[in-house]
Amino acid sequence: MGRPRQVALLIESSRSYGRGVLRGIGKYAHTHGDWALRHHEMTYDAAPPNWLKKWQGDGVIARIETEQMARALRRLKVPMVDVRCRRKFPNAPQVETDDRLVVQQAVDHLLERGLRNFAFCGFQGANYSVRRLKFLREILAELDTTPLVYESPGPESPTTTGAELLGMLDEEGVTQWLKSLPRPVGLMASNDIRAQHVLIACRNAGLTVPDEVAVIGVDNDDVICPLCDPPLSSVEPDTEQVGYVAASLLESMMQGEAPPPEPIYGPPRGVVARRSTELWAIDDEAIVKACQFARDSISKGINVSDVVRAAGISRRALERRMAKELGKTPHELLVSFRLRRLQQLLQDTDLPMHEVASLSGFAHVE
Repeated sequence: MGRPRQVALLIESSRSYGRGVLRGIGKYAHTHGDWALRHHEMTYDAAPPNWLKKWQGDGVIARIETEQMARALRRLKVPMVDVRCRRKFPNAPQVETDDRLVVQQAVDHLLERGLRNFAFCGFQGANYSVRRLKFLREILAELDTTPLVYESPGPESPTTTGAELLGMLDEEGVTQWLKSLPRPVGLMASNDIRAQHVLIACRNAGLTVPDEVAVIGVDNDDVICPLCDPPLSSVEPDTEQVGYVAASLLESMMQGEAPPPEPIYGPPRGVVARRSTELWAIDDEAIVKACQFARDSISKGINVSDVVRAAGISRRALERRMAKELGKTPHELLVSFRLRRLQQLLQDTDLPMHEVASLSGFAHVE
């Protein structure tokens, strides 16, 4: 048996995107290649690790952020694949999520909730933010509308980490901008980190989420999204597939094949809907009251009679108007909320089933 290929992975595991890419690489390596993996934890703009100078390897998969990192990798004279796509580097093929599809899925999700006002909050200079804003403007132009946009003011940072830090320091600016938006508004954040900032600013501004500002992020970060209040809806990229494709591409290059000339873009997995976009942009105030009450009280064991009282009209009238606007009965509305809450708890927590059942409004585990 020959020597396994020595492959370095310069990819952060502090974010869900990087973790997913690493899982995809691992899946490929364990099923298709005889690889010895060396993973180095790093931030986007970290300097090349010292061990890289003397490393005798066969290939690299990296999130290449800086020219310094690119030069260090080129000196190795081994095949490398970039899964960051911040800039184009010679002889470094790129694999990334298709941001146009990411934005399209976010817009479709907000449109399905009846929203017609749109906003975008991003980080000035962060390449993923620039791309997503560009695609959002193009997609909304087809609907004869434009997004209201906020990005961090001041000089543009040369690194992604710097751009995000400037954005995090600009809490007052985001708060004042949010107050100026028409309501209700569907707001796409450039990623989950920015979406979390927006949710905090909404609370500071006294704006209710999702009823006044419905917020959707990108990355479906398994740490950030459940921590948000309310839990954050997010477009989930297929990061494992990105890692798997990057590994497959690296294997072919290590066997002497030429790299593809253009980036390879993979589709996202879809929107993971949570409370931050759970609203009803309709004119019937009674139905809105009923839906908001059901959504906010689902863990309290409420029934249809409670929903009717919250609506402030008769049960017959509520049933008739809800069937017209939503295509479902008050009972079906409650069931849908219970199932959605159940799904979210199973996905985001490790609670025992009796607690999951109770918090989802079910009287029995069965």
